[in-house]
Amino acid sequence: MAVDAARLHVVEHPGRAPATVWLHHGVGSTLAWAAFLPGAAGGRRAIVYDRRGFGRSSHGRRFSPRIFEEDAADLRAILTHLGVGSAHLVGHSDGGTVALLLAAQNPELVVSVTAVAAHVRGDDVTVRTLREMGPPSGWPAPVRSSLVRSHGDDWSTVAGSWHDLWTSDAFRGWSMADRLGMITCPVMVVHDRHDPLAPPLHVDIIRERLPAAEVHWAESGTHHPHTVDVAGFSRRLQMFWRRTE
Repeated sequence: MAVDAARLHVVEHPGRAPATVWLHHGVGSTLAWAAFLPGAAGGRRAIVYDRRGFGRSSHGRRFSPRIFEEDAADLRAILTHLGVGSAHLVGHSDGGTVALLLAAQNPELVVSVTAVAAHVRGDDVTVRTLREMGPPSGWPAPVRSSLVRSHGDDWSTVAGSWHDLWTSDAFRGWSMADRLGMITCPVMVVHDRHDPLAPPLHVDIIRERLPAAEVHWAESGTHHPHTVDVAGFSRRLQMFWRRTE
């Protein structure tokens, strides 16, 4: 369904409060959480949506270093529109960054944050990896097929615009590290020690600003450690949420 002026595509699974909200990675969509929902919500209400510019939400977005500020504003609008008092946020990569930012800006809206492979500032490792990958039009066929499923016929424009932002000199100076200390809710971090798209330095920064954050390391060598063991990740979420509730 469409929500507010941004025309965000939202899918809901009914359940009890507190609600859970699932935020996809950079060039992902609601499909990124298909293997997890509704089961991983553990009977809680689950809300998953395509961030503006992606999936079935409105395309044509002009990406800028303010992307996460804009995404946090969209998330606030969704929570208000749907009458969610406060929610558990689960975000992967860019989605994890959005979750952390909203928790810093609007603590009253967030029960907890689970951040998987999240970024908290620009870094040379991520930029170098993305530049070596080249434009999305040249990515491996299975990846291109998944982008078509997520974004439709203009997948190359959607993914290309995102890639251009992340590899731009302007974005290298982006940081939200100074706002991490404003987060008051429980935070769980899931990160791979060998992630080529989010080096461990991001966890180091989170730990420095949020010493109480719960950190779980993976050794899969991927940017998607939560997908290696869906059932295990879901159980870890349930345990974390029960402690916070």
